[in-house]
Amino acid sequence: MNLRLICVAGVIFATSTASAGPLHDAARDGDLTRTTQLLDQGANAAEPDETGEPPLLIAALAGKKEVVALLLDRGTDVEIRNKGGLTALHAAAYGGNLEVVELLVQKGAAVNDHENFYNMSPLHAAAEEGHADVVAFLLANKAEVEAKERNGYTPLTQAGWRSHWDTAGLLLKAGAVCQEAKLVGEWLFTECTKRK
Repeated sequence: MNLRLICVAGVIFATSTASAGPLHDAARDGDLTRTTQLLDQGANAAEPDETGEPPLLIAALAGKKEVVALLLDRGTDVEIRNKGGLTALHAAAYGGNLEVVELLVQKGAAVNDHENFYNMSPLHAAAEEGHADVVAFLLANKAEVEAKERNGYTPLTQAGWRSHWDTAGLLLKAGAVCQEAKLVGEWLFTECTKRK
């Protein structure tokens, strides 16, 4: 089996490039007709694939808004988690899919969810990947700017390590504080404080 591993903040979203199951494949492909047919035939929308990813997370990561909406309308829990405890909002934020992020929040996804193995919030995922539009939306919806993932790093630090300074600027404007050099390293501390 071929796996494409997507890493964020030490987090792995595993998406199978081999057939994971018809519903998972339809969700990844954004095939609304096929997803509808499979659900009508009794496919279990809560069942994870062999990598631990439920169809909702697969569709959210891929930016398939119509499939995400369908799965939610058919009763999939907006807070369903993968094996690492991440939700569809984490996946959509990592993927930079603003429309999917907006839909999930509208449907009740917890903006500050960090009840996962990584203690990571959706803001961490968006910041690390430099998705400024998603970061701005999450901040506007009361995302905790100083949230710390399990290693103690904030979204600002995650953005800085990847040199996403436009995203870092949004976080600084929202009140984020540059973390100390002894935690993040002299280079990042210096770069961050230059932008205050």
